[in-house]
Amino acid sequence: MIARPCKRRSLWRRFRRNDAGATVVEFAIGLPVVLSLVVGILEISNYFFLSAAIENAVLRASRFGITGATDDGTTRADQVRAIIEEYTFGRVDMDKVQIETLVYEQFADIGEPEPYTDSNDSGSYEEGEPFSDVNGNGVWDDDMATAGLGNSGDIVLYRVSYAAPSLTGVLDWASESINLTATVAVRNEPY
Repeated sequence: MIARPCKRRSLWRRFRRNDAGATVVEFAIGLPVVLSLVVGILEISNYFFLSAAIENAVLRASRFGITGATDDGTTRADQVRAIIEEYTFGRVDMDKVQIETLVYEQFADIGEPEPYTDSNDSGSYEEGEPFSDVNGNGVWDDDMATAGLGNSGDIVLYRVSYAAPSLTGVLDWASESINLTATVAVRNEPY
């Protein structure tokens, strides 16, 4: 009867000293951490690249747009779209890109509502209050801009928005896409 506890103790001592398989256990614990880190770096790098590419594309498109130039058979809007497609290196799905160009008279007007008289002192525009129809569409707007690329000397705001999908799909549990937006305002050259 006394021999059994000694066998158990010696078996336990041998088991504790045996490090065979420790590498496999460490690998099994460390691999998910390393893979998560690598995938995270790839995802974040992809979003940074797309953001920089879209920003560069908007700058290039606005530099073209201020000249008022057009090629035969195409519109300025089509050429702006083509420039954005070119400078995003095929990494942006042009069917999902939203390109907005708004025309203003002054830089200070960007994003401003049409002026109105607050007859009832409510602090906001309400139907029937008098307003200045800056953009000429017959209704009060919370942004006085008109859509388009403008004429000589106009201020044009270029805004490109893109819902960038996940590169690997790993982050889809958090968000199917991240909205990237680039905006630039320029004054058209005299032409």
